[in-house]
Order: sequence, then C-alpha cells, then structure tokens
Amino acid sequence: MRGHRRRKAQQKTKEQTIEQARAAALRLLRYRPRSERELLNRLQAKGWDNSVAREIVERFKGVGLVDDRQMAEGYVQSVLSDDQPHSRFEVRYKLKLLGISDEIVEDALSVWGDEVECQMAQRYIQRRLRLTSNPTPKDILRAFRAAKQKGFELSAIRFAISHFGDFSELD
Repeated sequence: MRGHRRRKAQQKTKEQTIEQARAAALRLLRYRPRSERELLNRLQAKGWDNSVAREIVERFKGVGLVDDRQMAEGYVQSVLSDDQPHSRFEVRYKLKLLGISDEIVEDALSVWGDEVECQMAQRYIQRRLRLTSNPTPKDILRAFRAAKQKGFELSAIRFAISHFGDFSELD
C-alpha cells in the first residue's frame, strides 16, 4: 500500500512539474514568438529538465504555439516594415541564431529580392549621411564601409551611393 501512494505522489509531482514548465513557456511566448530551439534553451536555462522542456516544446508544436516557419516569416515581415534598414545577411544571421533551419530561412527570405536589398541599402546610406548637407567623398567612403560592414551586398551599396557621384572605384 505504501509503495502505491509513493508512485501516485511521484506522478502528481511530474504532472505538476510539467504544468509549471508549461506556464513558464507560455510566459516566454507572451512577449514574442520563439523558435523551437530558443524556447527549449530558455526553459533549460530556467532549470527545467531536458525531457520536460522537450515535452513542452513538442506539445506546443503540436498545437501551433511554436512554429519555426511562421516565426521566421513574421520576423522577415517585421524587419521589412521596420524604420531601421537591415541587410539580407543580417536578417539571415539573426534567424540562424534563433535556431531556424537553413531551408526555412531561405523560404522566409524569398520575398527579399535584390530590389529590397537595394532599397534597404539606400535607406541605410541616407541615414548615415542625413546630417551632412553636402557629403564629401570621404563621407561617402565612410558610409560605404559602414554599409559593407553591416552586410549589405556590394551591388546594393553601389546602387545606393550612385546618386552622390561616380564612386565605382570603391571596394
């Protein structure tokens, strides 16, 4: 009889643990969507056992609360509508940091064509030069290097600075 009570108490404890982990995961998702890996890592960092964290992530995937594809597409759309210009490289890098697979990242970035990259680079260069009423070649070179460092494609940067003059020698 005594062993039976212990087993029942242990089961209840495991169910309580899973319920507490589920509540913690829901709190994390309340702020913003998270990738599978990100949610798993956050739960483990909060001290939840690996098996409990994996079970919660699998349950959430099953009901659609965690969806890497939807999260990646939402992130790309958010960046596209953001006031801050971002490079395709930067967005790809951030999605990879969140644990999104290469296939999903490429699918999400399919809307990010060369035209979008050129527009983002142009916005970035204009932001860099907005305080300069008449930019000098040195100012343009500085903005070019900053855009290159941010990850914009060379052709997009060249397009962005083309209306300031002929700077084809910049690399």
